[in-house]
Amino acid sequence: MTPRLRNVAHRDHLLARGREADVFLRPDGLLRKRSRSGRDPRPEAELMRHLRAHGIPVPRVAEADATEIVMEYVPGPRMSQELDAKPWRARRLGRQLARLHRDLDAVPAPDFLPGDGALLHLDLHPGNVVLGPDGPVLVDWADAARGDRSLDVALSWLAVEVGRVAPLRRPVRGAFLGAFLAGRVDAAVRRAMPAAARIRLGRARRDAAEVAAVSRLVERCSG
Repeated sequence: MTPRLRNVAHRDHLLARGREADVFLRPDGLLRKRSRSGRDPRPEAELMRHLRAHGIPVPRVAEADATEIVMEYVPGPRMSQELDAKPWRARRLGRQLARLHRDLDAVPAPDFLPGDGALLHLDLHPGNVVLGPDGPVLVDWADAARGDRSLDVALSWLAVEVGRVAPLRRPVRGAFLGAFLAGRVDAAVRRAMPAAARIRLGRARRDAAEVAAVSRLVERCSG
């Protein structure tokens, strides 16, 4: 008897697992982001529509319900992957991340976001920037809120500064950060670093090395 072959063409392909959601590529070429935490993703979908209306590059939302968002798939490496593969582009990529923050400075924050103040992504690091065919695209808006824009920039700085890299990669990180800091960091961002540190350390359990690195950066910013 001929073995029965399984048809897997109709199955979604798991692309990534985040802190609270899984992301799948569907057979029709769309992405499906499904919540594991029980959080309703519809506000995130509404925010992405708002951002597109204001010229911010985010994936186009097809539909959303109480458990998942279906959106366009943007092909391309993450900025973090590009940095690893092409370290000579570090300064250019750092300037690009700074420009993305400046673009967000001009976007009004919708009233349905928690907090008070300007629009904050709150997790905008190189791993959440896709370098698509038409330019960088910002993804993962689940943590977005309202507040002081300087806090958003401080969180980006902190994520890059304390992330683990091999010793040979530290000059690449230094070049990236140098360009990013020159393009967007000012005294207000340095003052926001203690609040950024509390957010980062409160999100997940961190090892002693990262806690120490966070503390050193906070101390540098307050000196």
